[in-house]
Parts: sequence; C-alpha cells; structure tokens
Amino acid sequence: MNTKRNMESPRGRQTKNKDVKGKRKRKIIVQNLSRMPAHCPVAGCSDIIFPSNVMLHMLHKHSNSTCITAEVYDHRPLLLTFDPTGYERGDNYCIAALLYGGVKGKPNTRPGVDNLSLLNSGLLNSYRKYETYLPIMMMACRTTWFAHMKDKQLEREMLSKNEGKGGIYVLWLVSPITTRKVFYTLTIFDRHYISSRSLIRTVRDYTNFQDPSDFLPIDENYIMLRDSDVLELMTISRLAQSKGGKKGPRGIPMELIVYQTPLKHSGNLSSQAEMQAALKEARNMYSTYMMPRTKGTVNREVSGKMSLTRKPLSKTKANQAHAHALH
Repeated sequence: MNTKRNMESPRGRQTKNKDVKGKRKRKIIVQNLSRMPAHCPVAGCSDIIFPSNVMLHMLHKHSNSTCITAEVYDHRPLLLTFDPTGYERGDNYCIAALLYGGVKGKPNTRPGVDNLSLLNSGLLNSYRKYETYLPIMMMACRTTWFAHMKDKQLEREMLSKNEGKGGIYVLWLVSPITTRKVFYTLTIFDRHYISSRSLIRTVRDYTNFQDPSDFLPIDENYIMLRDSDVLELMTISRLAQSKGGKKGPRGIPMELIVYQTPLKHSGNLSSQAEMQAALKEARNMYSTYMMPRTKGTVNREVSGKMSLTRKPLSKTKANQAHAHALH
C-alpha cells in the first residue's frame, strides 16, 4: 500500500524540503534581530521603548484624534488625510498608527508568524489579536530645505539668515526592525485629482535617526512636499468642498499601500515571434510611406514657379539644366 510520502514526486519533496529550510532560516534570522530599545520618534514623548513594545506604546500613547489607527494588509489601499495646520518646525508628528497584518485572510502571512518581525508583548484584552502584527507609525515633520545639508553648522547659519523661508514637509514610515524590507506606495492628491504625486519607499527602522535634519542627507526613504505644494493641494481641496457642498476631512487626501513584494504583471506578455512580426510590419510601413530623398542642385536664380507635381530630375539631367540656365 502506497503512503502519501511514497506518492510524492522527487521534485515535490525537493520543493517541500526547500520551503522547510527557508522557514528555519527565517526563524533563525528573526531570533537574531536586535532587541535594542530606542526613543519614541514622536516629539514631546520621552519614552524609551523596546521593539516588542512598540505596538503597545503606539496604541496607548499615540492613538488619538490627530492620529488615526487602522489595520493595513498587503496591497490593500488605505485612505488618509494629512492636515499640516499648526505644525511647529522641527517637531515630529504621528499622523497614523498602522497595524500591518500581511495578506488579508491568511493568518500564516502575518509578520510574527512569517518570521518578518518579533512578536508584540504586553497587549491585553481586544488588542491580543495584534500580537503577530507589525506596528508602523506614519510620521510627518515641518522643516526646511537646509536640512539636506551635511554641514550642520552651515545649516544653522542659513536658518538664522533665512528665517521662515524654504519650508518643506517630510513624511516617512517607521517600524521595529524586520528581517525583510517592507515597501509602501504613497499617493498624495487633491480632491479633484488635478494634482498628484506617487512614490515608492521603504519603511525605516525606528531605532535609526528620526530627525529629518539627520536622515535627509543620507537616506531617501521619505516623501517631501514644499510649502507651495501643500498650499496648492490644500487650496484645491477647499475649493472642491465649497463647490461640491460635501464636507470631508480637512487636509490633503492620501492613499497608502503597504506590501512586501510588488504584484506580478497580470497581462500576457508578447512572445518573441510576435515581437519580431510587429517589428517587421513597422519596417514595411516605414519603407512604404517614407518620402523619397533626391539629391540635386537647386538653381536659386531661375525665375518662375516650380510645379508641385513635377517629377524630380536625376542628377545628370539636373546638372545639364543648370548649365543650360547659366548660358
């Protein structure tokens, strides 16, 4: 009697063994992740938090009226609103407390189960279900162009001489350290879709620099908006509300999509034979409709009009006609 193990093909057993080895390797990696604590990135919060306590801290300290709390899943868009009114320069604000749960409906893809991140600790009651989720904080800060300077003394001098000029807003995402990169696509737009901007970035480790003045010169995982951009988007949004009559949340609409791997192309790619046939057809069309290029001498002194339907002369006949005109 054949067992299930005997019925498996060698290729199937090889794939299964490879998956098991991959899971073991990821488990070893996640066990070796740093447990080093760091300061909370939010301005005015002096708490020092461990990676396994970021979820607890985020939900209890920074989930309020100015910071929304939402579950996010792989390639599932989340609509947000960014209202920078009243932002003080140099202060970090948490505008969204996100709970990333992998692929929706697949518990085995949750970060804590899939060995993407450490498990969360200290969660009680209804929050216990988020032990295997990855906490992500969406940060925003108002600063200036001079924050890009590596020379910080020069930055301070420029700030003192250009007070109130060159303002920018920086947005970025932070989370505890992960074994693999976590990407996100952030699209910022107005309510009439007249102006928009979309960027793909990576979630940053919260133990790294969180002051834009420190990480702007060395990192690229952030989104930057100028004062003029924010003013334009806010103005268009207000006009849209006044014309439409519907009052939505104040601020700039945004769409956030978090994921670990980009989606594969769903369309059927053209085969090599089809591409060659299309190239041949394009060449035939080009040779058929391309205007003829005839070289010859043009006599500028000959009076009269040239017929548009006249057939171009050959080089020999053109030279003879030119010589006859000179005599």
